[in-house]
Amino acid sequence: MNDFKNITLAWTSTLGTLLATVDSYQLISAIVLPVLFFAIGKTVDVLLQIYLTAKKEKQSDDTN
Repeated sequence: MNDFKNITLAWTSTLGTLLATVDSYQLISAIVLPVLFFAIGKTVDVLLQIYLTAKKEKQSDDTN
């Protein structure tokens, strides 16, 4: 639910930019690139969380 709320807030805050972009035909620089960078950043975040969780579990297994 928290992710859905964050996505909704992010898209709501960019609604003005979205409407201005449609009017000025700058679709790639105003919409595609930010979505692409967001997706790349989120992917890195998820992979980092998986790595850190696995590392923490391995350390707890080594101490036992």
